[in-house]
Amino acid sequence: MQKSFFFGFGVKLAIVGALIATMIMSCKPEVKTLDINGKMLKAIESNVIITEDSQKLVLNEDSISKIYYLVRHAEKDTSIKDEPPLTTEGLIRATKIADIMRGTRVDAIYSTITMRTMFTVDSLADIKAMKILPYENKTLKDLLETVKNSTDYNRIFIVGHSNTIPSITNTLAGRDIFTKTFDESDYGNFVIVVEKKSGATDVYTLRY
Repeated sequence: MQKSFFFGFGVKLAIVGALIATMIMSCKPEVKTLDINGKMLKAIESNVIITEDSQKLVLNEDSISKIYYLVRHAEKDTSIKDEPPLTTEGLIRATKIADIMRGTRVDAIYSTITMRTMFTVDSLADIKAMKILPYENKTLKDLLETVKNSTDYNRIFIVGHSNTIPSITNTLAGRDIFTKTFDESDYGNFVIVVEKKSGATDVYTLRY
């Protein structure tokens, strides 16, 4: 009888303990990943991505292998067919890129050999005291292999075109983030691909 009593009491204690644990777990606030996709980008300060509405996404530096910053060239003068320069709006956008990237590390800046792409990252290259490294669309696959395997360049800025930045993003991410090219009139995409040491990637599609 005594043995049965203690056995029953033990079972009751176990049940009560399980109920208390469940209640404690249910009271814990749900941890949500900050969603900054589609937001306007204000600045990148060290490893913190800051949006115009003051949201701050902190990247875990210890888990990161590489970060790629990808943009299409800024607004071009469509009245000029051969080697169009940037418009006034485009030059302002180029300056904004420099302001966004001012407080964070950049190891390499890559651009196609066109006036519109070169001038898009000209201000960035100036504030970082860096040379712009040229590439051609026909050797894009080789470029991506080079930057992925580089041990010297781990924070990489690439400017391209409406029909190349989406495919560059997909290649670096290892999955389809974009299913079509950017609209010809859309110059405001700012894509960040974070490659982790584990091999996984996080992709943030922002505006600027």
